[in-house]
Amino acid sequence: MNGSSSSDRLDYLLTFYIGLGFFTTGITWSLYNSYVPIFLREYIFGSWQNLIIGLIMVLDNIAAITLQPWIGAKSDHTWTKFGRRMPYILLGVPVAAFFFGLIPLANSFLVLLTVITIFNIFMAVYRAPVVALMPDIIPSKFRSKANGVINLMGGVGAIYAFFVGSYLYEYSPPLAFWSTSAIMIIALAILFWKVKEPEKPELHNDEDKIGIVDAFREVISNPDRSGILILLAIFTWFLGYNIIETWYTTYGVVVLGIPDYIASRTLTTFALSFVVFAIPAGFVATKIGRKNTIVIGLVGIIISLFSLIFVTNITLIYIILGIAGLFWAFININSITIVWEIATGKKLGAYTGLYYFFSAFAAIVGPVFSGFIFDLVGVGIMFWLSTGLMVIALLFTLGVKSGEVSEGELVSSTELA
Repeated sequence: MNGSSSSDRLDYLLTFYIGLGFFTTGITWSLYNSYVPIFLREYIFGSWQNLIIGLIMVLDNIAAITLQPWIGAKSDHTWTKFGRRMPYILLGVPVAAFFFGLIPLANSFLVLLTVITIFNIFMAVYRAPVVALMPDIIPSKFRSKANGVINLMGGVGAIYAFFVGSYLYEYSPPLAFWSTSAIMIIALAILFWKVKEPEKPELHNDEDKIGIVDAFREVISNPDRSGILILLAIFTWFLGYNIIETWYTTYGVVVLGIPDYIASRTLTTFALSFVVFAIPAGFVATKIGRKNTIVIGLVGIIISLFSLIFVTNITLIYIILGIAGLFWAFININSITIVWEIATGKKLGAYTGLYYFFSAFAAIVGPVFSGFIFDLVGVGIMFWLSTGLMVIALLFTLGVKSGEVSEGELVSSTELA
């Protein structure tokens, strides 16, 4: 498989192969966030149970916030016979898969904590490089569409986790985790076989080389505030999303009174809708702009989450979550492409790391902050909290002025591969 895309259309098959890396993260995080809080409840008791679980759930994200940005920038300048991103992917995926399979076998609090920490360290090793692989290969004008394909892959992983995984979990919790580990290894093998990174480009001047700290300095010092505003929006909407991702199964058990595997299964329509609209979200952004598409997504998801405050009927919850998944696709598909557009050349890895710094920081703050709130007033306030954060994200997004494709790279929204 050639490691390039043709000049006049997106190579969807190549993009699919690149997306296999993101697929592994979609399937693992969905299972992880659905069931690890339940595992932790077996060992943690007391009036501050939710806060403590929230603290433990973010310990793994400390690796993401410290390792991912650094590794993303490091991979910009790593050149081996396997490429610059691939060495990190080849290291991270197998080790993460191995320890993921050990999670349901943990027989004590200390063992569980150790296993999930190592798992998340190695997820952080390959997360930023596997995402930066796409803009290395796909031209800027096709990246919204390509990001739609890649996020479709992540959504397919989430569907497997919420639907197939819930049935496997009901039959045998280890089986759900072991099947996912096997899928990760298979996906890695196909990715390595089919995707070849571009040859090492000519060396740039030292001023072209940039790390994560320098990237952040560029963003905050730029008179155009679009960079910092989109990063703040990313932080805020992921804060709202991570609260639901971490606590939804608990919400289902405590508030709705349904079994944990049923609660996890209701998220299937959210993931399925995300998959269905992942690619269309890229086409919409090509037509009306990335910012406008994100704004539509935020307005839609605010309305969806607010309505869930008052709904307890399971069938209606399925429907509303399906609608929310559509709007989440509009948001999530196009946000990192704005960050990439602000970056240039060899800065892609550093700016990808910056994106994951803000999203991972949200994953750290979200469970702890919400766990504390839930211990005070109850987990029933979950959708109120998430809705309010999405409103704040909308306000940040409205201030973004740049990050669209340059005029010379615009392509017809009706272009098909």
